[in-house]
Amino acid sequence: MKRWVPLVVGALMVPASVTAFGFSVYGEELETALSSSPATPDTRPGPVPVDDFIAPLRMQPPAPLVVSAAAAQQHVRDLFSSHAVKGITFAPGTASLVGRGEDVRRGLASLLRNVTGTVTLVSHAWNGETASHRCDVLAMERAGLVRQYLAEQGVDSVITTRVIVDPVWGPPSDGGPQVDVLVV
Repeated sequence: MKRWVPLVVGALMVPASVTAFGFSVYGEELETALSSSPATPDTRPGPVPVDDFIAPLRMQPPAPLVVSAAAAQQHVRDLFSSHAVKGITFAPGTASLVGRGEDVRRGLASLLRNVTGTVTLVSHAWNGETASHRCDVLAMERAGLVRQYLAEQGVDSVITTRVIVDPVWGPPSDGGPQVDVLVV
């Protein structure tokens, strides 16, 4: 076995020395090849122009469709009738929306965004609807909530409010007191 050791070591050493010699020769050839090509730095100032660049088209948003007061009032009536209500409905004794109140309010905001006229919110409350008998305050709170929502949704029209305390106690057919919307 001791006879084979020098042979094995020799077999490993020869390829390593050949590889090292090969790298040194190739290294010199690479150095010579790289040094013979002159470096050409870009001496132009600023960005490099691109000839085939096409500027993107700038799209302008369409102008908002302005709706007249009469057309807007008809759209409001159509919205209310499609939901089978007379206005934005609230739960009795509260300022919480009930029934289709949320859907009507959302639809109303999209209808009134581009109206040229004045929007009047007529808020109803029933006499005796609150324990304090301050139904006007409750009706004003309801109108204020609708007004705030419309403003947050981008309705730019002048929004005024009116309060009506209805003398008759009892639920109307559409499920609760409401806020009517008039566009003039």
